[in-house]
Amino acid sequence: MRSAVGILVLTILSATAQAGGPAFEIASVKAGQPGPERIEVGPGSVTMRNVRLPGCIRWAYNVREDQVSGPPWMTDAWFEITGKAAGPATAEELRAMMQTLLAERFKLTLHRQTKEMSALVMTVSKGGHKMKSVETEGSPSFKTGKMNLTGTGATLSEMTDFLAKQLRFPIIDQTGLKGRFDYFLDIGSYVTEEMRKEGGNGPPPDAPTIVAQAMMSQLGLKLDSKKAPVEMLIVDTLEKTPTEN
Repeated sequence: MRSAVGILVLTILSATAQAGGPAFEIASVKAGQPGPERIEVGPGSVTMRNVRLPGCIRWAYNVREDQVSGPPWMTDAWFEITGKAAGPATAEELRAMMQTLLAERFKLTLHRQTKEMSALVMTVSKGGHKMKSVETEGSPSFKTGKMNLTGTGATLSEMTDFLAKQLRFPIIDQTGLKGRFDYFLDIGSYVTEEMRKEGGNGPPPDAPTIVAQAMMSQLGLKLDSKKAPVEMLIVDTLEKTPTEN
């Protein structure tokens, strides 16, 4: 029988982290302090400041934080994590090294599971999108301001990942659009003072509707709320205290 959360299927390929995979030459895990999460990636290094375990797992496995499911205490501790490879390494290679670090230091094991759940599905409107496709080479940029965001030669995934985190709701990209784009999204004119008060420290109750209206008008993209399969990372084992440096 299907469970209340609508489990569709367990993937055959496990995402269980395994010690002994690609590893940092030098790594450090220390207790951190509550504060804004910062993840800085260099040519062969990664530095995480004020990071909690869901955020670290999210980065290591390149998923959204709402795709990580584990024990509630995961959000109760902050860490400072640094890792340096033996030489130059790509972001994907650094992610694999971080997976090994989590397995060795926190004894993390997990598996992938697809669940049917409420999500915001993004598609292109009938009139087509209004973003500028970027064909030339250059450094992509994604910046956020007060109730707006700007992508310069950026991917759609950067926008959807940011919005999913802010809305605390999964966003599924079904536009079929690849490559990089210039885009600007501003929801300021859609948010009333009453909405701001109702939202408190989180998004206002009508945030998904507001974002959907702005995206349709400014980007030519649709956001529809519907049930959709969402891949989750389910934590099986995880220790609260990492092994010593």
